[in-house]
Order: sequence, then C-alpha cells, then structure tokens
Amino acid sequence: MNKKVASEWFQNLSPAEKSLLKQKANSSLSSSAEVKTKKEMHERERELILKRQSEHEARMKAQLQSKAEITQQIQKCQELRRRLIPFQMRLQQMKMHESHNTYHRYTQSSNFYFKLYNLEDKVSDELRLIQNEERALFDMHHKHHCIKNSIKDIIAKSNSLSNPYPYTRIRAKNCLDNIYNLVTV
Repeated sequence: MNKKVASEWFQNLSPAEKSLLKQKANSSLSSSAEVKTKKEMHERERELILKRQSEHEARMKAQLQSKAEITQQIQKCQELRRRLIPFQMRLQQMKMHESHNTYHRYTQSSNFYFKLYNLEDKVSDELRLIQNEERALFDMHHKHHCIKNSIKDIIAKSNSLSNPYPYTRIRAKNCLDNIYNLVTV
C-alpha cells in the first residue's frame, strides 16, 4: 500500500483495533531493536576479543624479540670485555716495567709515557663503553621483565573472566582494559 491508502485504512479502523495494531507494532519494533542491540553488543565484544588476541600476540612477539635482543647485548658485552683484556694486560705490563726499571733509558723517554697514557685512555674509554652497554642491557632486562609480568597479569585476568558472576566479569574486563592501556609494546 502507498501512504495515502494506508492512512485511510488506518483511519477507518475502530479505536480498539487501532490500539491493538499500535501495541503489536511497538512490540515487534522493540523486539527487533533488542535483537539488533544484542547483535551489536556481541559484535563489539567479538571485536574487542579479537583486538585483545592480536595485542596479546604482539606482546608475545615483543617478549621473544626482547629476549633475542638481550642475548645479542650479552654477547656484545662479552666481546667488549674480551677485547679489553689484552689492553689491560699490556697496560699492567708497562706499569710494571716503569716501576722496576725507573733508571732504564727506555722508561725515561717521553715516547714510553706517551704510549702509557694513550693505553690508559684507551682502557678507560673501553671501560666506559662497557658500562654504557651493560646499562643498556639492564634496561633491556627491565623492559623484558615488565612485558613478561604484563602477559602474566593478562592471562590471570582472562582466567578470572570465566567467573559466572556478571559484575566480576565486568570488573575483570575493565581491569584487563586498564592493563592493555598501561603496557605498551
């Protein structure tokens, strides 16, 4: 029917039929709205779950990557220390040579002291470099520890979501959202 015909038909109905028809229309409209609202809620919840899963996977990848970076940093620090040992040995050797042979012509020359001070500078530079790399390693360990703890917290909160009480689930979801917002990859 077009609007004009439908309007005339509706006007010709008795008041009881009009109210019955209005109630029927309102109930079907509200039930379809409820179904639509429930579908939207389920869809939003599904999207949220997929988002959390992808974020969790990203965190797990970040954890593996940080572990690999830590391993590389440890190897770098070990290599720097291995490279430092010959310089330290040579420096000690020159200092011993200086202390035992103070009257020797070689130890009294300016070339000897120039080499000695250069070697001391090189050793101190290497030690400073090692300290910086070990500080970076400490920071990497701290970051890795934070990622690991956040994953444990997320798993614990996800497990508490299986609790049948609705308010507990809502609180756990809010807590889980807060954890995801605080911990960045």
